[in-house]
Amino acid sequence: MKIFFPLGAFYPSQIGGPCNTLYWHCSSLKNNNVQPSIITTTVGIKDKISANEWLELNCGKVFYGTEGITSLKTRRRLSNEISTADLLHLNSLFSPFSIYSFLYRSLFQQNKKIIWSVRGELNENALKFSSWKKKPLLILYKLLNKNIVYHSTSPQETEGIQKLFPENKIVEMPNLIAPAERLDLAITQNLLYVGRIHPIKSLHKLIQGLALSEVFMKSASKLLIVGKQEDRHNSYKEELVSLVNKLNLKDKVIFKGHLEGVEKEEAYASSYALILASETENFGNVVVEALNQGTPVIASKGTPWQILEKYNAGLHVSNDPEILSKAIDYLLLLDQEKYQQMRINSCKLVDENFKVDSQIYKWIDIYKSLLNENSKQNPPHYRRHRFFRKRRLKSFSKHRTF
Repeated sequence: MKIFFPLGAFYPSQIGGPCNTLYWHCSSLKNNNVQPSIITTTVGIKDKISANEWLELNCGKVFYGTEGITSLKTRRRLSNEISTADLLHLNSLFSPFSIYSFLYRSLFQQNKKIIWSVRGELNENALKFSSWKKKPLLILYKLLNKNIVYHSTSPQETEGIQKLFPENKIVEMPNLIAPAERLDLAITQNLLYVGRIHPIKSLHKLIQGLALSEVFMKSASKLLIVGKQEDRHNSYKEELVSLVNKLNLKDKVIFKGHLEGVEKEEAYASSYALILASETENFGNVVVEALNQGTPVIASKGTPWQILEKYNAGLHVSNDPEILSKAIDYLLLLDQEKYQQMRINSCKLVDENFKVDSQIYKWIDIYKSLLNENSKQNPPHYRRHRFFRKRRLKSFSKHRTF
């Protein structure tokens, strides 16, 4: 079974979470006798790499091209892989590689099935950015919407897909990871944010929440912001710096820039908690990465992380600044025994739900089903997995007031 992945960026690039999760995904597929092939670019790759030739790697057959979709040679390679693959797995609705692959397949390989991971791009907040480009494409996708199964990572994302493509099947599966080595480091009182500096991440609300947190303001705690902004979002970074100065947080909020590899894992492992206050997230790989190092998480209601409270591995709250401040106070005031138990629970959550090597069979079943290789009726992967099934969660502390 050959699965083709046309990708705008891929490991060792670190410009987004899918660079890593798709590498782990493809590596595990290969270890289970599936043949992944990837055509990608050198975008975001700092290390020296053999470009413009096919490489046989742990994750399958990979072509790192230095030319984009405007190159005739690149389009020919994409067309050839589409023609020879059993199945296409597209990632991103608006990547040039996805657009070309979809159009070529629709014109010349109409019966070939696509599984399409939308990566949060159908959320209303995400669609606001460059909407003039996205709306015509979505209309085109609706017109040529045949033999496509969509992949979501949360109930919220499933609902967004259903609104636009109500006739299509949807696979709901969380992102899977190959966990980094767990580090045994001294735990500071510092809070941590990891991700892009982008308005949708609501860092301004987090900073406002910190200023309202009496415990944070009186403590030695700092907020470390790990990540960088695209040039088009420089103005948002400037707004954040101005807000930090206005709220007298200059010594309490530190912009660390981009970190990766061991440095990023050390930041996770040594921090008291990770905070993700996004307006919306289809998943949030940084949550899994932090939990894997035993670091509890405060995640906003715009993220699909209700399970944090089921496992007592963090808090799932509104990203209103006042609510965030109370959540921060609550965590910082936990006694040592309860906090240490929360760290143990964080690792347990990852071990039971997100390890790619133990969960990849679900994806293989999905691929086989799409190719009519799975004879079971009503295959389980077309039902929502319990991990993301919506339900009312009881508070793990009767003293919580937020």
